[in-house]
Amino acid sequence: MAPTNGEPDRPAPVRRTRSTAHGGRGSAYDGGRRRPGGGQATHRSERGWVPSRIVRPYLVSGEVVRLDESRSWRGFLINQLHWVVLALVIEILIATLGVGVLTGLSTVVLAGFFAFLAARAVQAAYTRFVITDLRMLRVSGVFNRHVEFIPWGKVTDVTRNETLFQWLARTATIRVESANENSGFRVIEDVDDPETFYDMIVQMVAVKQGRVVNGAAND
Repeated sequence: MAPTNGEPDRPAPVRRTRSTAHGGRGSAYDGGRRRPGGGQATHRSERGWVPSRIVRPYLVSGEVVRLDESRSWRGFLINQLHWVVLALVIEILIATLGVGVLTGLSTVVLAGFFAFLAARAVQAAYTRFVITDLRMLRVSGVFNRHVEFIPWGKVTDVTRNETLFQWLARTATIRVESANENSGFRVIEDVDDPETFYDMIVQMVAVKQGRVVNGAAND
């Protein structure tokens, strides 16, 4: 239709919409209003109340677990043995005094001590040491979870320490040094199968950083 004011036709304004592939209308983010990190989650991640299942929620997509170890209950008991012996000796000495009030009070304290040890034992049971193709993790905590990890590219040194008591308990302490000196994840205490765990760490470091063959580095 010809214009009435003598001016040429102008195209009608076009309403631009975002492509659905980039968060536009009809996308999973609802036109950008539900962006990633914007509180769009409609369900909670898996919690994992069984110790053997607490690791899975903290793995990234495509991450492959090579080894999943627990903390040794034998090592835990041996580490607490001297405290248990000391507490029992004190209880016996107080009981020999024949003072009813002191004996009752010491019994209450001893019961609280064993309750504390039981809580520590549960915490130890909910500690997992994990080796994946990407990193090494420590996941711990019964109600409040704490996750620490070191990427293989950051590992600079690995040390394995084994006291006489740990040898009796068939466990060890593995210390991992990384490029991040402020990392809290350095010491792996009382790993249940130290030989397998240590061997796997060495293999993963060799894969990431290369292996020396005939005096030359082999990437």
